[in-house]
Amino acid sequence: MKVGLTGGIGCGKSTVVQLFKDAGWETIETDRVVADLLENDPDTHTRIVSRWGSQVLHAETDLIDRRSVARIVFSNDTELKWLEDLVHPQVRQIWFSALQRDTEANWLVEIPLLYEKRLESHFDLVVCVCSEAALSVKRLNGRGLSSRDIELRRCRQLPLEKKVHQADYVLYNSGSLEFLKRQTLRLIQHLHMQ
Repeated sequence: MKVGLTGGIGCGKSTVVQLFKDAGWETIETDRVVADLLENDPDTHTRIVSRWGSQVLHAETDLIDRRSVARIVFSNDTELKWLEDLVHPQVRQIWFSALQRDTEANWLVEIPLLYEKRLESHFDLVVCVCSEAALSVKRLNGRGLSSRDIELRRCRQLPLEKKVHQADYVLYNSGSLEFLKRQTLRLIQHLHMQ
């Protein structure tokens, strides 16, 4: 089975990924794939530095500073499109190849922009993680994002309500971690019975 996972920022997608992984599923987090490309792929590094200069590098390491990149792209449509055109095809190829290599496995692929990039047809079903806006803001503030940073990211995504409406299954993460775990484990059991 191939399951696409999406949801709003700060809603708990990574927690759900870990729960699926613990249950024996193969998992891919596309945000982590992007981070890996930015940190470890020489061609991606060269092209980003050629585009934006040393302002996007950590002074001590010469590695790409993702926060600096985010500040540029989330406030400029042209720069965001350039970055997406650079990394999204690579990311898509990585998760698509993984699914092709092991067709017998159960896969969960986390893609924040799954609906925005019209990727839902690659999956048997879609799960959306959602939470109350104020709670996700609090979580993201705890990770060092300002309210402006959060709003800039949110306006690049479909409204969470639309993702919830389009998804096959919805996990609500406005309660305790235990509540999210119970929902996720129940969903995994249900999927194994299909």
